[in-house]
Amino acid sequence: MTSQLDPLMVKIQTQLLRATFIKNMAVLKERMPAIHAYYKNYTATKVQLALDANGHVNLIANDAFVYKDNPKVSSQAQVAEFLKKPAHFNFDVVRTDPDHYNYKHEKVLNGIFDKRRSDSGVNSSSKLQKGDQINFIAVMGSGLGYHLENLFAQFSIRSAYIFEPEPDCFFATLHCVDLGPMIEHCISLGGELTFKIGGSNDQYVNEINASFKRQGYFNVVKMYLYRHYLSDKTTDAFKMINEMAYRYRSGWGFCEDEVIGISHTLTNISTNKAPTFSGSVKHYKRLLPVFIIGNGPSLDSSLGYLKDNQNSAIIISSGTALKPLLDNGVIPDIHVEQERPASIYQWVKKVGHEDTLKQMDLICLNTVYPGILKLFKQAHVVLKSGDAGSTFIKEYISDNYTELSHCNPTVTNASTAIAIAMGFKNLYLFGIDYGFKSAEKHHSKDSAYSGTDFSLSGDFKVPGNFATEIFTTRIFDRSRGVLEMLLAENPDVICVNSSDGAKISHTVGSKISDLPKLKKIKEKKLAVSELLNESFDNNYYINRNLEDEFKIFLPKFKAYIEQLIAFTNSVKNRAELVNAFTMQYQFVNDSQGISSKKMFQRFFNGTLNFIQSTIMSNVYYYPEQEQQEKFIQYCLTTMNEHLEWLYKDLSENYNKPAKT
Repeated sequence: MTSQLDPLMVKIQTQLLRATFIKNMAVLKERMPAIHAYYKNYTATKVQLALDANGHVNLIANDAFVYKDNPKVSSQAQVAEFLKKPAHFNFDVVRTDPDHYNYKHEKVLNGIFDKRRSDSGVNSSSKLQKGDQINFIAVMGSGLGYHLENLFAQFSIRSAYIFEPEPDCFFATLHCVDLGPMIEHCISLGGELTFKIGGSNDQYVNEINASFKRQGYFNVVKMYLYRHYLSDKTTDAFKMINEMAYRYRSGWGFCEDEVIGISHTLTNISTNKAPTFSGSVKHYKRLLPVFIIGNGPSLDSSLGYLKDNQNSAIIISSGTALKPLLDNGVIPDIHVEQERPASIYQWVKKVGHEDTLKQMDLICLNTVYPGILKLFKQAHVVLKSGDAGSTFIKEYISDNYTELSHCNPTVTNASTAIAIAMGFKNLYLFGIDYGFKSAEKHHSKDSAYSGTDFSLSGDFKVPGNFATEIFTTRIFDRSRGVLEMLLAENPDVICVNSSDGAKISHTVGSKISDLPKLKKIKEKKLAVSELLNESFDNNYYINRNLEDEFKIFLPKFKAYIEQLIAFTNSVKNRAELVNAFTMQYQFVNDSQGISSKKMFQRFFNGTLNFIQSTIMSNVYYYPEQEQQEKFIQYCLTTMNEHLEWLYKDLSENYNKPAKT
């Protein structure tokens, strides 16, 4: 403390700070015991509390005060400045030409947007006003906490996620503001107040996603971003959230897809009796090198090496990489497919080489269009994690079959996840570019895309494996991120990336010219046959009629739909809508150990996320209560009618011939 200050004032301030700390620690002991334990015997070292020359509680770091003026006043001014143009995310769906709707949900979602646009006097999203409810705000930096205090005084904050990268700073926060009322306020609204102390930006971004997973993804709508102070970590966190926000709003899926998926699953597994993945191969085979091949533009420069070494590794081709490989004399041992549309059949047929395909084994996800299974020597099925059909097999047929995570959004994710699940430890990536250097060359020149009007434009740039940076798209970047997560979870896997595309974390970059000539595998065809026989079986369903077993759960689904609709009774304003959506989301995602509930979640959760988010984003355009209530009623009627239609679609089509 500064010696020139009145000793009595210093004593009083010290006692107040200590009392606030004790009060906060008591709250944390009850509500957040891990944080309480961390700070129980804590001593700040880099950033400490101090009274400045004016007697204000301040932070001091590197022998200088952090706040140049009165911290309380400057924090209030910062909040006021934030409110002039608060940073936040909006939600929108990719609009489809009404003449080209493929699914009912496209009409439903676009109809909600069109209704709002047609309402008179509703042109722009309403501004944040004092007293408004903020459903979710992410705050970077806790500082002394006065900005938090001010935000909670002005707004009804339902959920807040506060990231303080410097533990010393949060130690100061605990001395300056009373966190208890903030925590209780969030809980009273059905939300949560979360503190992230220290850690990486990746953890911060991922844990925000975990919060959405608990509370409902509709909260990403109008997610506000507040940065309290500038530092490398808060700047990086702010940038990362802005760059990765699309990942919060992707991969949800739709019920119509799941209806197609269960139809394909029952055909592939119950009718065709294709063997399903049940375990990894024997230890000695895990050391065999595996080539995983995608259809990126750098595949062209890899073909010579692949051809010279095709007897020295297990070769796994991914989707459209099949044609350029076969056209250039490289014959995969295993081909992988993951797409469910019927159009995949024509893509595979376009490959040609029909006799060669009959010599190759296929591994596909359970949701794949069944028509392609008969084009190959033998088809093998892998259960896709998070899929309704997979849940049905795991819950009702046998839990001996393994679900595959990290297997989408692109087929190279499936190929890599399959190889690792089978136990292989030495992987080589070819043509897995996840981007392109030129918009004119986005795939191999010999692929099925050649000669078509298919084109790609880069959404942004990312670091390259061998180049400074390359263009990529959101889907490619998400695919790369999923592969990185897979490799991070399997640190014993050595993965060499020879693709001249995006840099992939947890891989070893190696140009083709630097790769060794590998030792030939003795009797490779026999080895491939043995490893597939070891890893796949149909023992648990060979004599069962799975269609009849699925049918008995439809009445339970109908009851669940009725409960979802009941949650929306008597909703009149946005705050009530948030509560109803939260109850719906938590009802769907809380299986309570009930198998039918788990499967219901797989079918309906994705559609629920999209409709809730679409409704919520448009409700913000209605500040006037009467008009807002009318719009909410229109949306809820639309949603409930769609849920009933989806149940009807499922009950009528789950056992029909495989859908397109």
